[in-house]
Amino acid sequence: MDGIEALEKAYKKDGAYLLSVCRRYVRDADTARDMFQDGFVSAYTNWSKFTDRGPGSLKAWLARIMANTCLMYLRKRDPVREADEIDTVPLKAVSDDSLAGSIAGIKDEDLYNMILDLPDLERTVLNMFVFEGFSHKDIAHLLGIKESASAMRFYRAKAHLAEMIEKYEKR
Repeated sequence: MDGIEALEKAYKKDGAYLLSVCRRYVRDADTARDMFQDGFVSAYTNWSKFTDRGPGSLKAWLARIMANTCLMYLRKRDPVREADEIDTVPLKAVSDDSLAGSIAGIKDEDLYNMILDLPDLERTVLNMFVFEGFSHKDIAHLLGIKESASAMRFYRAKAHLAEMIEKYEKR
């Protein structure tokens, strides 16, 4: 199967999932669709670099391209400058177990919207750490921030999510 045919098939089969990858990084739906389109252009341009490793490898490769396309967009917007400025607003400490327990009772769409409401850098770090499996060291390198800033943004993302979940449960 050639690149165009494989990408067309992947677009039809996995397009919704790949667009959701973009939406996790980019709050604005129109911009996310632009990143989705740019990601497919990049995949086509770099088709020779794809190595088929069996079922799911194309989807995984495309998901990584979508995430990288969004990261490049965010870097150009330069939201990472704020990373060195540690916020002084205190947030409650949140354990992973308590957050996981709270998330269990929330509809996927509502949780997705809560993640979209996080500040850009917090949302980006959360996505990279939780969904993409990057370490804070790798995130720091990719975003051009300090490793401690990545860890702090992840902590703040969890704390903000916990606050949003608390409000959600009280309604």
